[in-house]
Amino acid sequence: MSDVGRSIKEGTGYGLIAGTVLGLGLVLATVIDGGPPIIVFRSLASVLLGPAAFAQTPAATAVVLGVITLQYFSAMFGLFYGVYNSALTLRTRRSLPREAAIGMIYGAMVWLVSFRLVVPLRWPWLLVVPAVPVFAMLVLLYGLPLGLLYATAERHAVSRTRDIRSCC
Repeated sequence: MSDVGRSIKEGTGYGLIAGTVLGLGLVLATVIDGGPPIIVFRSLASVLLGPAAFAQTPAATAVVLGVITLQYFSAMFGLFYGVYNSALTLRTRRSLPREAAIGMIYGAMVWLVSFRLVVPLRWPWLLVVPAVPVFAMLVLLYGLPLGLLYATAERHAVSRTRDIRSCC
């Protein structure tokens, strides 16, 4: 598989994992703040259902659609991360500190594009969500794990390539 193909596959897969970490963090933060965990899923489901997700949608439906929405966006953002990373040098892609920094910057960019450009135009009812905690979570609970997972995978891919070349 080419570097680009592998990067896209890994970015998408690791985006799903990072999205799960983000989702758990969002639920935990909501509970710590005294809110009901279902509000996280209703907010995510509202991307598909509109404001009706907050009042007229059964809880189970909100949870299922919320998880689907979170995982869809997480996979897509991970895919874009993989495409971007495929253009970087091998040294950068294998470096845990560099990928951690790139991942966190990427999480900040996801927040900037999502919550400062798209949400106000497409889903304005979500503007009630506090911006700073969401920013911190996207940086630390999405971008950071994404970068670290990606760097770890790159290190293993390079080792496997060396093993294959040395054996033949």
